[in-house]
Amino acid sequence: MKVSLILLYILCCISTLKSQTCNCSATFDWMVNTFEKNDAGFKYVIDKKGEDEYKKLTLKLRDKAVRITKAGDCRDLMEEWQGFFRSGHIFIALKDPGSPAGKEPSENEIRERYKNEKTIDLSTEQLILKLEKKTNKDIIEGIWAYNNYTVGIIEDDAVTKKFNVFIIQSDGIYWMPKQLKAELLRSEDGKSYSGSYYMRDHSRQDTKAHMAGTALMYMGGYWQRLYPKTALSQKEQQLVAFSSALPMLKQLGPKTLYLRIPSFQVEQKTKIDSVLKKHDALIRSTPNLIIDVRNGTGGSDNAYAELIPYLYTNPIRGVGVQLYATELNARAYEKYALQYSDSENINYCNNIAKRMRKNPGKFITQSDEAQKTTVDSSMNALPFPARVGIVFNHNNGSTDEQFLLDAKQSTKVKTFGTPTGGMLDISNMNQIESPDGKFVLGYCMSKSYRIPDYCIDGVGIQPDYFIDDGIALEDWINYVQSILEK
Repeated sequence: MKVSLILLYILCCISTLKSQTCNCSATFDWMVNTFEKNDAGFKYVIDKKGEDEYKKLTLKLRDKAVRITKAGDCRDLMEEWQGFFRSGHIFIALKDPGSPAGKEPSENEIRERYKNEKTIDLSTEQLILKLEKKTNKDIIEGIWAYNNYTVGIIEDDAVTKKFNVFIIQSDGIYWMPKQLKAELLRSEDGKSYSGSYYMRDHSRQDTKAHMAGTALMYMGGYWQRLYPKTALSQKEQQLVAFSSALPMLKQLGPKTLYLRIPSFQVEQKTKIDSVLKKHDALIRSTPNLIIDVRNGTGGSDNAYAELIPYLYTNPIRGVGVQLYATELNARAYEKYALQYSDSENINYCNNIAKRMRKNPGKFITQSDEAQKTTVDSSMNALPFPARVGIVFNHNNGSTDEQFLLDAKQSTKVKTFGTPTGGMLDISNMNQIESPDGKFVLGYCMSKSYRIPDYCIDGVGIQPDYFIDDGIALEDWINYVQSILEK
């Protein structure tokens, strides 16, 4: 039996109420105790960084926790503690207090929660009138659209080179018209912008923006200008297509295909497989294939399974994981078993739980027959595609990185971009609620057999071709195409 591990690249959208109160000292101690006893990577980091450093940090933050009463501040303190261990596959988040356990908050509850957010008091008509009167408009000022967002961008009246991005149209639930969506500062050379972007739950995230032509702006994705109305150039049309939120394949020329895969989440598998099936004959008859996985979400190894035959040239070696056996982790696998309807997966999960209880405090294999390494030689190399370029960046981690480890073993494959985020060695996440019901802790139950000899966490996967800042984001694919076609 082969069951793919879901290496979740957690995108936690749990709401945060900064004014909510908590007993931070008790919650901090709960988090520390739970993590120490159950996380598969705890001892590995302690052995590497030293127990004295760990104790100093814990004592310092525990002393701070005593004086903290706001839940948001407490979360920030616990995140600081978690940073000692790793940057991904770990989190502490505020649980939504607005609704009964297990029930999503209503639309009215969500609107009530965010009704006092900062706003820019301009209607669409007022914004246009104000921009028409300006004689020195900045190139990003105007009205822009991306996915379900339409925003206005206008320079701040009080601060030069600062630009306010506010909602014109959105979902009408999490975001209402006039609410501030982002704040940007123009760089000294005037070519780029940096600042804050507010996510769906209104939490802050650092962001950068730049113009990608005259009608497109890049800010976490390609925003299209609606006002002043500017027609998209051929290159800009291509960029819009490349930024698809769904897997898609496009022919760049007689020699090269472009395959965009925005996510390996398990629910994307059928969509990925559908694209591959639809274009199978074209893929098998075209010399070059570019696979773009930039800004991925992680997900399930199974999501990319049907892609591997196009890349395969020789047996693929895989290095497995070991699971840390504790009572809490055993309960997690029992919960996993309830999610399945087939006896194979149910028995697999329950067997892990049973073996964990027999080996508390030890690492166990995924099954009685599991080996540290596997070798997949079940496929035959296809003549085409003959050359495959995989494009990635720092926002790729978890399953994205496992895909790259598998793909890089092919002699067809060359990789392009920047080092990945490094979130793979410690994985297989479990989430547990705090005793007071106000927080959710995410930690990991498995550790790769690769470490300490070949670590990905904190290092990332290095590309064969590093793409430096001298090549604009919108030119990456053209650059990869030029390399493959030489």
